[in-house]
Amino acid sequence: MAIPTGRFVWFDYVVPDVKKAQGFYGELFNWSTQDVPMPDGSYTMISANGQTQAGYLPTPPGAPKTGHWLPHLQVESAAATCTQIKSLGGKVRMEPKQLGEHGTMAVVADSLDGTFCLWQPKANTGTGDWTHKTGAFCWVELQTQDPAKSLAFYKAIGGFEEQHSDAMPDYHVLTSGGGMRGGINKPPMQAPQAWVPYVQVASCDASLDKAKKLGANVLVPAMEAKGVGRFAIFADPQGGVIGILQPA
Repeated sequence: MAIPTGRFVWFDYVVPDVKKAQGFYGELFNWSTQDVPMPDGSYTMISANGQTQAGYLPTPPGAPKTGHWLPHLQVESAAATCTQIKSLGGKVRMEPKQLGEHGTMAVVADSLDGTFCLWQPKANTGTGDWTHKTGAFCWVELQTQDPAKSLAFYKAIGGFEEQHSDAMPDYHVLTSGGGMRGGINKPPMQAPQAWVPYVQVASCDASLDKAKKLGANVLVPAMEAKGVGRFAIFADPQGGVIGILQPA
């Protein structure tokens, strides 16, 4: 069976203090963790509702010192997609690397320097669809100052199509395989190109209040998106930017 592509299937949080991040997100979202052996050390996996969905990575030399989330775009061939990314003006920050029997990963940047990962699984492990459960990742959004250029780039490498958003006319929804896979948005403030993941919550306001008490800095206060739900965006105590969504 063909590997489903054109969807974001995993998230890594690259952060200076992994234990501090575990404490923050464990308290906020009730995430659990498990250390698993990898070829070059151990890796801390994040689970929600008993299902693994992400992992923590200590900041490597040369990486930004603030925390940052890296979504993994599932592809048929990490090597071929890296070649395509270079031809489109992007960068390969880490060449494709095989991770044991799991698959092949690469760290790349788009044509406007937004960093993300490519993931080529060894075998088909499911549809990669969102679970729509509290505590699980439910969306991912590219914050960009040039939506048109970004849209062209991701349509080319991910095979995405574009869908109009009734909630926000200037919002671009990326679709593939009959599902909505992510968004492209131009924020009102100047900010570096970056992907922002969203976690589903039972109450946006209650979760945002809790995040603030745990040391988060609110970037976008809780507000309604018509037909979508109530959302907010904040930076955690180590600078990692993440959103929360209470579905309509």
